[in-house]
Amino acid sequence: MKFKLWYYKSIDNKFYKENEIVRACSSINNTNNEGLIVCYISDISNFEIYLDSICERLEKKEPSAMDGQVWGGDFIEDRVYIYWLFDPDNEEGKAEISRKGMLKLMKKWIEFRKKKIPENYEEYEEIIEVD
Repeated sequence: MKFKLWYYKSIDNKFYKENEIVRACSSINNTNNEGLIVCYISDISNFEIYLDSICERLEKKEPSAMDGQVWGGDFIEDRVYIYWLFDPDNEEGKAEISRKGMLKLMKKWIEFRKKKIPENYEEYEEIIEVD
């Protein structure tokens, strides 16, 4: 699986002001699995405190879970199972990634969010490949 961490200038809409710099994580291969993982990361990123907590849970290798507002994540053995909280049995709303891959992606996402964006705004992207 491949993901892209990048930032862009927004257009004026209900979420961002025009020309506001927005950090994003997106799928490179545009698969449903990768897309749902991106949705989960975006959802839990609404709560800054969740980001370090999710890494701690992934490192412990004990069964646990961490839900956002819309997406849930169960960490079982060496896998992470992501699902839509409002319809957890919907197969099209489920994704799976290795625990190791999710940990790598989350650490890169946290590091990326902490980077200072240059004042003169230069386009930036970083490709993360996970198993």
